[in-house]
Amino acid sequence: MKKLYRVSSLYKLISRWVSIALGKSYWHMPQGLGKQFEPGKLLGYFNDMTAKTIWLGKTDKNGFPLVRVGGREVLFPTTLFQKALGHWDCSLNAEIEEVSRMGHRTDFLKVAEWAVSQQDTEGGWSVWSLVNLPSASPYSAMTQGEGISLLVRAYSLTGEEKFMVAARRALQPLLKDVSQGGVSREVNGKIILEELPAKEAKAVFNGWVFAIFGLYDLLLVGKDKMVDERLQITLKTLVNSLKDYNSGFWSYYDLSHNISSPFYHELHIAQLKALEITFLDHSAAFSVVRKEFERQLSNPIDKALSVIIKIGQKISKPTKEVVS
Repeated sequence: MKKLYRVSSLYKLISRWVSIALGKSYWHMPQGLGKQFEPGKLLGYFNDMTAKTIWLGKTDKNGFPLVRVGGREVLFPTTLFQKALGHWDCSLNAEIEEVSRMGHRTDFLKVAEWAVSQQDTEGGWSVWSLVNLPSASPYSAMTQGEGISLLVRAYSLTGEEKFMVAARRALQPLLKDVSQGGVSREVNGKIILEELPAKEAKAVFNGWVFAIFGLYDLLLVGKDKMVDERLQITLKTLVNSLKDYNSGFWSYYDLSHNISSPFYHELHIAQLKALEITFLDHSAAFSVVRKEFERQLSNPIDKALSVIIKIGQKISKPTKEVVS
């Protein structure tokens, strides 16, 4: 029975990766540097989420993606926020017809309205209970950061104060320690923003960075000494941790030394580029690691080795798929 389970797991994993390689996986479309992104301006998003605007699955009455989890269909905040940020970038693209751009703007604002209505009393959007995944906190730093980025853009577009109020409230889980139900892990003056809060630090790289993007966007709308101080501390913590995400031939997904899939390795490169051109005080550090990851990506032996190890990790320690 155990052998049959491993064969089944391997089949599912290979099928999933073939789908990714063929560009048929909604969850793993390329997310390079945002085409409308400009550091210091609340314009395009840091990463290119435009492929997220094309959802071919089931939707609810508002046209929102229904994500299938454990046999049921849910509205997953992270999925909605990323899709909305993709619509935002499309609305800024001068190469798209004005009618289509207006449609993207409407879809963007629909999600922003939903984000305001679904935000809980702690300023968060509960995600892990939706997918029955154990977590030390109901929230995700990644979701909170992307939610802030969405809301401040909605505020810049409409001038409606409710979006700014919600953006500031969304900051609260990012300020609260994991031990208190938040997503911030503070140790010896360092701050890690946890995508998946657990008893021990996981520090998922991409989720941490998306949270940093949210803090940066919030400061573009208005100065806040406390937020700026937190941003600088977590940035410095990330910079000092960069070496720990490099296996020598590929990037690690987190500090538990899970090897990244090719999709996440490429996402890390794009995020590092955004960090490099945004936070000039740390530009050199981000540039060095980005170039190293690019070199690894271009090496077919390194790439093949990473895939083999990743498959081995998935089979030996199967993880629950969050969404499908």
